[in-house]
Amino acid sequence: MIATVAETAMEPAIGPVSVLLLAVLQGLAEFLPISSSGHLVLARTALGVKQAGLALDVSLHVGTLGAVVFAYRKEVGQLLADLIRGRWHMWAWLVLGSLPAAIVGFSSLEFFRGAADNPKWAAMGLLGTALVLMVGEWARRRGAGGELPAPIEVDRAGYGNPRWSDALVLGVAQAAALFPGVSRSGSTISAGLVRGLPTVQAARLSFLLSIPAVTGAALLEVPKALDASSGGLSVPLLLAGAVVAGLVGWGALRALVLTLSKGAFVWFALYCLVLGVTALIFV
Repeated sequence: MIATVAETAMEPAIGPVSVLLLAVLQGLAEFLPISSSGHLVLARTALGVKQAGLALDVSLHVGTLGAVVFAYRKEVGQLLADLIRGRWHMWAWLVLGSLPAAIVGFSSLEFFRGAADNPKWAAMGLLGTALVLMVGEWARRRGAGGELPAPIEVDRAGYGNPRWSDALVLGVAQAAALFPGVSRSGSTISAGLVRGLPTVQAARLSFLLSIPAVTGAALLEVPKALDASSGGLSVPLLLAGAVVAGLVGWGALRALVLTLSKGAFVWFALYCLVLGVTALIFV
């Protein structure tokens, strides 16, 4: 989710190399279950540019939003077709799934803004992500063994026929990812696996649910980004950051979907555990 921060004149201006590095991190960590918010907080701390500017935050998130829309263009196209034809089921599902994050975000906006740039909290969030991913992997393996409910058959539209209760469970998981260091994709996919969804379907619903969440967060910050300083960043550099984040993000999303059924969550959990512990010690 978008990390909102106050700019500080004492910090050095962010340069092109730092922008591209943050764009790569955003693209990787937005879709891989390792938390983009946690990585950006730690990266900014390491680079000495904790306040990179709202304009950069918005541009990077727009880039990764474009990646998920492109990757799931068939499903997005079906959603638009459903809207024209008056089919509201999946739209209502996405609205229901988006409500928990909206309620938690708006009711605790200042709290999350204050927490968004705290490396210690990001480190603790990464440890929480490691635990969530292990639970998700446990659920995936149980589901593969037939101990969880049978997977829901995917329909021809491409996004399946998820239950209303799935929307609430994935929505609560998405709301938890407002805390820095907690992976949105990791939390929501793990929630889907616990619900007995097949891995590809859990990922599909997770990323479709991210579209209204990221769009809403970006729109919320656009007015402030326009009023605030861009941190000395030119429009071409902001666009370059968005493009890099989008391209890297598309590759990361594809890689995640291809490796989910092969136990990838275990390795991502170990990575988050090591990074979280290291950050707690040294940051």
